[in-house]
Amino acid sequence: MTVPARQSLDDLILECEQASAELEGKPVAEILRWAYERFGDGLGMMSALGYSGIALIDHIVQTGYGIEVFFIDTGFHFPETLDLLHELQNTCPLEIKVLKPSISIDELQSQVGEKPWEANPDLCCHHMKVEPLLRVLHTKKAWLSAIRRDQSSTRAGVDIVEVDGRGTIKIYPFANWSFERTWNYIKERSLIYNKLHDQGFFSIGCVHCTKPVKAGEHERSGRWHSMPKLECGLHSHRK
Repeated sequence: MTVPARQSLDDLILECEQASAELEGKPVAEILRWAYERFGDGLGMMSALGYSGIALIDHIVQTGYGIEVFFIDTGFHFPETLDLLHELQNTCPLEIKVLKPSISIDELQSQVGEKPWEANPDLCCHHMKVEPLLRVLHTKKAWLSAIRRDQSSTRAGVDIVEVDGRGTIKIYPFANWSFERTWNYIKERSLIYNKLHDQGFFSIGCVHCTKPVKAGEHERSGRWHSMPKLECGLHSHRK
C-alpha cells in the first residue's frame, strides 16, 4: 500500500499497533470484521493455497465479505497445487485471481541460468513471485495473509496487524493459531486442501524448491532444501 498523503508512516504504524493490541486473542471472525469495516473493498488476500490459507478463505466465505483472493502462478507449481486452484475457482464463492510473472521461464533461464532456482534462488523468487505481487500491491489498502507465528523463526514475531517493510498494511488473523488447531478446523469443516499435505509437504511452493518435512522439523524446513533461505520475498517483515 502506498501510504496516504494525509497519514504519515509513523501515524499508520501507531494505528496498526493499537489495532493489533486490541485484536490480539480475538476470534478470526472478529479480526475479519474489523478489517472489512476499516478497509472495505480495499482489502485483499494473497495466498499460495496452503492449508492455513484454505482455512482463512473458509472464514472469509462465512463472513459473506466479497474479498478478492490472489494466487501467483509461477509456472513451477506442483500439479496438485493447480488442481486445488481449479477446484476452488469452480466451487468457492470468492473471486480467485491468478497472477503470472512478466518474464517467461525461457527468459528467466537466459538471464539467471539453466536452473535459476539453484543458480540464484533469490532472483528466481523475485521474478516469479515478488514482481507479480508488486504489480497489484498498490491496488489494495491492506492485505490478509494466513501466516502463523509457529511456522518458522521468521514469522514468530508477527503482529495481528502491522505495517511491513514495504509500508504495506498486513493483517494476520491466524497469527496465534497452531498447526494442530488449523488442521482440526480443516477436518471439522471437511475442507478441500492440497493432497501433497498428506505426503508430508506442509509448506508447498515451487516443485524444485519444496520437499517433505521430516519428523521434528518446522513446517517450512522443506522449502529451499539446505539453503539458508526461509522466505521467498513476498513477506517483508519490519521486525
